[in-house]
Amino acid sequence: MYFKLSNIAKREQMERLFEVSFKHPNLYRPEVVINGLNESNLPVITSLEPHTISLAIWGLLPKGYHEDWSIFQNSSNTLNIDESQLDSDLWFVSAFEQRRCLILVTGFFTSYLRNGEVYPYYVGLKSEAPFFLAGIYNVLDDGFITCSLLVGKANEYVKRFQNVVDHMPIIIGQSKADQWLDRDTPLEQAKSLVRAPQKFNLRANPIAKEFFNRNISYDSMLEPYDYPDLPDP
Repeated sequence: MYFKLSNIAKREQMERLFEVSFKHPNLYRPEVVINGLNESNLPVITSLEPHTISLAIWGLLPKGYHEDWSIFQNSSNTLNIDESQLDSDLWFVSAFEQRRCLILVTGFFTSYLRNGEVYPYYVGLKSEAPFFLAGIYNVLDDGFITCSLLVGKANEYVKRFQNVVDHMPIIIGQSKADQWLDRDTPLEQAKSLVRAPQKFNLRANPIAKEFFNRNISYDSMLEPYDYPDLPDP
């Protein structure tokens, strides 16, 4: 399950690259590790405001929900949702149909099991630029946005650095962003964006095992760490 992301991009960089503006610019802070288990915020672009970056609580909650975020997440973790469930009649499918979003990140993390030990990898674009992950969202009665990222089958590149699970966050290319956000996009076409994703120039490198400590994050954590006999980037 994916419950950690990274976004070290500066606000100005994202605004310039994606031609959008932050709704609350003073609230955004770059984060080396965003831990969804700690009720974290993610920068998102929603279908309702496609030219604005908002902040959303990571972990989708149902519309009309009134209890604490942690109560719901302990009963149904929605930090990520597998795209295969979009054909079901579960409660979050309406969010996919009506409220899609783009989650802005500079990377995500994978895990590689070897000789009885697990090693963390950091995955991002070779350009090190921020990019979009497919997401869905709901707006609560108090106006707060909650979101979930969508995951699908891992591509061949990511499989080289991940053998604990077989899925990965779904990347949406900038050329397909408007199509993903547009509520008039036919649902089958929206599904095809997450089921036949584009190819991207990704890079991956192993990072220090401190990553697995829930409460540790430091500026150099994403730097390559040398382990013997691990897959090369």
